Amino acid sequence: MTGDGMHAFETTIDRIRREQDPSSRGRVEQFIVEVVRSLPNLTTKQAASLSIQLLEALQFADSSGSPSTSSPIMQAQDFNALAEMATDLEVRSDAEWRSFGFHPVETAHPLMVAIPQIEIFYLRSDVASEDPEATVPDFQENQALWRNRLGSATEDTLIYKEFTGPGNAERAVQMLGNLWKNGIVVTRNTRSKLGFCDVVNTPEPGDKPFPLMDEKTCWYHIQISEELGENQVPEIIRCVAEIFTGYHPQFWDGDPVPSGKLRIQESEAATYIALARLGLPDRTGNTAWSNSYISTHPLSPAFRWDVVLEASHQVENLLRGDTVAVTAYGEDTAG
Repeated sequence: MTGDGMHAFETTIDRIRREQDPSSRGRVEQFIVEVVRSLPNLTTKQAASLSIQLLEALQFADSSGSPSTSSPIMQAQDFNALAEMATDLEVRSDAEWRSFGFHPVETAHPLMVAIPQIEIFYLRSDVASEDPEATVPDFQENQALWRNRLGSATEDTLIYKEFTGPGNAERAVQMLGNLWKNGIVVTRNTRSKLGFCDVVNTPEPGDKPFPLMDEKTCWYHIQISEELGENQVPEIIRCVAEIFTGYHPQFWDGDPVPSGKLRIQESEAATYIALARLGLPDRTGNTAWSNSYISTHPLSPAFRWDVVLEASHQVENLLRGDTVAVTAYGEDTAG
C-alpha cells in the first residue's frame, strides 16, 4: 500500500530534518537525491538508505555531529560538482566485490541495506585485492544496463509516438505503453502550453483498466501540448506523478497518499528522479522547482520528500513495465 511505502523513507526524512544549518540541509537533500538517481541497480528505497550511510562514510559530519568542513560534499563548489561526485561513486555489494577477488580493508566502512534482507556494500576505496591484475566490470556501464532494463510486461502503444522526439523515442513509446495499467490515457491538447491531468471516471470496486481505453473510458486523462517540444515526455510523466503524490485519488489503494501544498514541485521532483533511473532525458530549461533544488538553500518545509521518493518509485515501476493492471479498491477487494 502506498501509505506503507512512505514509511520506508522515514529514516531518510529524519536525516534531512536533523540538519539545522540551511546550507547543509540543502546539500544533504541534493546528495540523497543524486545518489538515488545514480543507482538504478538498487530500488529507490535501497538507494535512499545507502545514501544516508554514504554521508557518514564520506565524513559529512564530525564526531560532535556538526557539519564537517572537510567533507567533500561540503567542499563541492556548486550543485553540478556535488551531482558529479554522487554519480562517480562506485559502490557494490560485498558479494560482488568478493566475486572479483576484492575484499574489504581494515579501515573499510561497511554500508548496510536491510531492504528486503540485510546486504553489505562497500565503496571502491574500501576494498583491495591481493592480485594486482584483478579488475571489475565498468561500474557506469553496468548502471546503464540497469537503466535500460524494461520489464517483461512492457508494451508498445504506437499512439504515443507523436509525443516522443529523437534519441530514446522507442524506449519512451514502450514505457508510455504501460500507462493504461493504472487507467491513464494521454492525448494531445491545444488549449494549454502545459500538461494537465483530469479524473474522467471513478471506477467501481473490483474494476480493472484495459489496454484500449480512450479519453472517454479511462480513469485519468492527461492532455499535453505540442508546444512543449522535447519536454512532452517529461511533462506526461510529471502529470502521472501528480497521481502518485496524492493530488488525484489513487483508486487502487485503500491507504492513499493525501494531497500536499506543492503539486507542481513535488510531481516534478518525482519525475526528475524517475527520468534518470529510467535512462530518459531530463527536462530542459529551468523551472521554479529546479531553481530552488539546485540552490544552496533547502526546499520549503511543506515539501514532502517521503511522498516524492515513494512516488518516483511507483512511477518508475509502472513505466519500466514491472507492474500489472491495478484493481479498483473497495471493501470487497481488500485482502
